[in-house]
Amino acid sequence: MTYAAIESSAQSGRPVELYEFLSGATYYRYTSADGDVVYGGNTYTAVPIARGAVEATSETARLALDITCARDLPVLGLFALMPPDQIVAVTLRRLHAGDGEAITLWMGRVLNVTLNNAAAEVHCESVYTSLKRTGLRRLYQKGCPHVVYGPGCGLDRDDFKVVRTVSTVSGTTVTVSTLSGYADGYFAGGYLEWESATGIFERRAIRAQTGAALTISFPLPGLAASASVNLYPGCDHSLATCDGKFDNRLNYGGQPYYPDKNPFNGVAIY
Repeated sequence: MTYAAIESSAQSGRPVELYEFLSGATYYRYTSADGDVVYGGNTYTAVPIARGAVEATSETARLALDITCARDLPVLGLFALMPPDQIVAVTLRRLHAGDGEAITLWMGRVLNVTLNNAAAEVHCESVYTSLKRTGLRRLYQKGCPHVVYGPGCGLDRDDFKVVRTVSTVSGTTVTVSTLSGYADGYFAGGYLEWESATGIFERRAIRAQTGAALTISFPLPGLAASASVNLYPGCDHSLATCDGKFDNRLNYGGQPYYPDKNPFNGVAIY
């Protein structure tokens, strides 16, 4: 029987829901059934998991989905300290036990996780919220609006990558082997990148740099001495830094030479 036929039947339906979380190249698969379910060649582990209602509405704010699950699910480890840098995608499928056809009921991403005494609440937003994102956003300004190494900036981050070995880690302070030849603050505003044991690249903003000591925004789980990290210098979005530090003046996105006096405020320019 097809999914539609079983779904509309009076007594043949035995609904089972499949929850798939994707972070980088790592999948976490769970099911609400009373036993493990194999679908599409993948095994979905039976765990205590439930969700809120899925609404059909044109209001994107009401397309959000809350998932309730046990506190010890491995996927929640990604949110132990802070939400991960990479998007954690969620796909909710529904099928009937004994039938191989499933439908995709909901798709989106995890925003954050709330831990309660006995369970965890996983707050998700629909994939359709991307349609509500701001379109044109550039302003007329002296500072450069481009994200360093982004499409507008045009720099290849590999040209500025510095690979170092971690010496010590203490909270948000990471000390690397050496940064001789780089002035204090050279990496401030940039970021540190580290490949975790799961193959996911974790990134943290570098807030300050003094010698070989780096102050990052949040601790990196699993980062320890002897690990290899990639460092990328930051930019303060000024023309002087763009030209002197990165030799990227032609891609500068600001308007540094527009006059400070406003000709429309009633004050004579001359």
